Amino acid sequence: MSGLSRLAGASRYLTAIVEQGLFSLLNLGVVLMLGRLMTPEQFGACIFWFAVAYVLASVQNAVSVAHLQVLPAAKGHDPLRVETERVMLAATGVFLLLAAIGTALGAGFASRAGAFGVWTAVLFVPAYLLQQYVRLTCFSRGEGLTATVQTGAVLVVAVILLGGGAFVFRPLTAEHVLGLMGAAYALVGLAGLWRASAGLRHGLSGALGGYLAYVRQSGWLFLGVSSTEILARFYVFAVGAAYGPGVLAALSFSQTFLRPAPLLASSWSMAARSDLVAKREARNWRGYVGLLGVSALAGVVFSILWAGVIWAAWPMITAFLFDDKYADARWMLPLWGISAAFGFMQVVVSTGLQILKAFKALALANAAASAVAAVGVLWGIHHLGAGGAILGTATGQALEAAAMLAVLVVLIRRLSSEARPRT
Repeated sequence: MSGLSRLAGASRYLTAIVEQGLFSLLNLGVVLMLGRLMTPEQFGACIFWFAVAYVLASVQNAVSVAHLQVLPAAKGHDPLRVETERVMLAATGVFLLLAAIGTALGAGFASRAGAFGVWTAVLFVPAYLLQQYVRLTCFSRGEGLTATVQTGAVLVVAVILLGGGAFVFRPLTAEHVLGLMGAAYALVGLAGLWRASAGLRHGLSGALGGYLAYVRQSGWLFLGVSSTEILARFYVFAVGAAYGPGVLAALSFSQTFLRPAPLLASSWSMAARSDLVAKREARNWRGYVGLLGVSALAGVVFSILWAGVIWAAWPMITAFLFDDKYADARWMLPLWGISAAFGFMQVVVSTGLQILKAFKALALANAAASAVAAVGVLWGIHHLGAGGAILGTATGQALEAAAMLAVLVVLIRRLSSEARPRT
């Protein structure tokens, strides 16, 4: 049985990696294609709204998905999950409505300010959030294969729509891209939601009242993820405001090639949660710490090596694929590599604290680090130019990883001492 258990565990990780590979193709492939086809200004506008969607996806995780990820993996209508699933489905519906309204207001304000006013973002943002909810809910149930099919379907539909759009619309603008991507996410997301909500729709209208039991934890989670997003995305808004979409395009384009590291971290986090929950329930703290430590070390090594490979290949990449459009952004790659390494450590330790339900400690560590990162980004932009934003981000990530690690060590020691029999 132990051999079968190890095989099942390896299968979960492999499925998560395959799914994350498809997700990478969807995100990175689209970004690279747009970097070639679009002007830097239009590409920068897309990057801005992509960042908005990513930030809101993290907030959505705090509102709903995180409460599903700490449950034992099972079908949505399983007695251990059904009530929580129904409450979180209702909360997600409200969140998507608010996200659509907020995006409309933001697009209207941005349209007066300049290049970032893209009205099809009103479709793209909530559609992206819908797909992410379905995808992560499937992983929380242990249905990695279903999540993989879901992501693959979005990839296929998005490629078809964007390919057709590139042929019909010349030039391809941010308005076109966000509209087509939003349609792909909405079509697949709605189909996935219909399947995922089977057995949950009955009594859904009255389920929202049950969310009061989760408000406190969600508050700490919200503080934590909003702080994390300041760490990860603040540079987008700061650079966009200071230099406009053209400079933002170069900064984001160079980071795109380092994205396999954070995507691998995300893949690890989704797959490892079941193992970490099992070790928590068995009070196997040595195994718990061992899994986190090995994963963090492997992630750091991968991030640094990958950054070196991309730095070496950058002249060839930009010359053959992008007509030297972003050749002068090569100097940013080592900085992004350092940021990716700290970011990987941050994801690993954060996942360990989430499984232990240490939401308050995690939130406070995130908040302190995000304040440092925000100040660092603004100082770096002022004194060092656009590249200073990367250094500010990396500084905040390093501080957050260190703070969370200190909290994790104290918590594990306390839990280990509680587990020992008293003499």
